[in-house]
Amino acid sequence: MKKTFIFLSLFLATQIFAQQQGNKNSFTLIKQAIGDLNKDGLQDKIILSEDTSNAKRPLRLQIFFLGSDRKFKSAFSSTEVFEPQNHEGENNSNQIPDIRVENNNLVISKEINGEKQEQTFRHNKGKFELISVFKIKSDENATIETKTDLIAGTITEITKKTGSKKSKKNQREITVNTLPNLDNIKSFSAEFSQ
Repeated sequence: MKKTFIFLSLFLATQIFAQQQGNKNSFTLIKQAIGDLNKDGLQDKIILSEDTSNAKRPLRLQIFFLGSDRKFKSAFSSTEVFEPQNHEGENNSNQIPDIRVENNNLVISKEINGEKQEQTFRHNKGKFELISVFKIKSDENATIETKTDLIAGTITEITKKTGSKKSKKNQREITVNTLPNLDNIKSFSAEFSQ
């Protein structure tokens, strides 16, 4: 009887430990993009995945640089770049972002509360810096396009009333002391992404 109890206890402990180990990496691949981000002529890899075991379903963004030895090396990994798909167990109705590489820059397209956004990041000195944000918001009265160029320090807003062929353009200067990067983009979300 003692042997059976010890064997059963050992078996259950092993199963519980195995389940805990299995839950640590339960990310499912959502999207993948290939392109040269660090201007070395090699095709780097960007991966967007979702933690399916977590009720909030956070998204993880990973960036890997291809080395001259043909092995990928991690350049960035975070679950803090995007809002989780479920907030407090409820779907937030935001679309899963799209990722791509254009002109050696990482471009992230997403829709938040009906507003389409496109953020462009460049790789500079080991960081991915936000260099521009493009937003489009429409309602029954007008369509507003906003382009924030953080390198030039300008915000351009074009408003077109529904049914009109004319548009109104406003441009203003902004001061950008340091460019936001992927590591701290959430702290700048009110200014540049939402």
